[in-house]
Order: sequence, then structure tokens, then C-alpha cells
Amino acid sequence: MEITLNGEKVNLEKSYSLNQIIDIYDMNRETVVVEVNGNLPEKTEYDTIYPTEGDVIELIRFVGGG
Repeated sequence: MEITLNGEKVNLEKSYSLNQIIDIYDMNRETVVVEVNGNLPEKTEYDTIYPTEGDVIELIRFVGGG
């Protein structure tokens, strides 16, 4: 299955939930927001949302600084 992840085409061997994708890319679930096809689902839904062929996913990480 091919999706676009952070602007790059990615082939996934199987369907993964949003939380599984966050884990695969070794990101902290607490500091990441996921955008799916321009929408921002609730974090409580990340375990139940499985991207499908052609979806555009953005993993947005918040960082502090000053």
C-alpha cells in the first residue's frame, strides 16, 4: 500500500494504525500530532484509524525552544 508520509511516497507492507506509524518512526506519541488528508483527528482515535491507499499523512512534532 502506498501513502505519502511527510511529503514522501512510502510503501507499507501492511496497514498500520496511526499510533503504530508514530512508533515505527520512533516518535513520541505525546509530542506528535497527525494530519490525515488535511484533517486533524483526535489523539484518542489514533489506534482506530488505519490509512488507506493514497492517503497523505503528516507527522507534526512540537519542539520547544527560545
